[in-house]
Amino acid sequence: MKKDVTDKKPLIFIVDDDEDDRYFIKSAILNNISHSDIELFKNGKELIDHLQKTKNTLPSFILLDLNMPVLNGKETLKLIRKNETMVNLPVIIFSTSNRTCEKSLCFEYGATDYFCKPACVEDYNNIARKLNLEYIKKDSVGMA
Repeated sequence: MKKDVTDKKPLIFIVDDDEDDRYFIKSAILNNISHSDIELFKNGKELIDHLQKTKNTLPSFILLDLNMPVLNGKETLKLIRKNETMVNLPVIIFSTSNRTCEKSLCFEYGATDYFCKPACVEDYNNIARKLNLEYIKKDSVGMA
């Protein structure tokens, strides 16, 4: 029996030093993106180390916080974009900062999208639904 390409589980990386933020966005994604596999990282260095070890296994997208210890989001984004195999990988900034200059700089560095961290669970779910439509369902339609 041939396996349908759309049966592939989406792999999603969440990079955030805040345990509560990781929990809320992971829960929202699991509730809104069917059967997804999620890997959690506490800072950009953990993510970059992981990406270097598993070069052939890229996620559907990366949710990346900006303000983290060890290697912050902007530096992590720059390193991702320097790698040929990850130039087109969707990297979505997920930050508490709503400053226009911060957003502009992230897009200049190659961010695919930018979301401010919400204050309520329903807004986390809304973000997860948008991510599903834009980065998961869109890809599976194109692969059919």
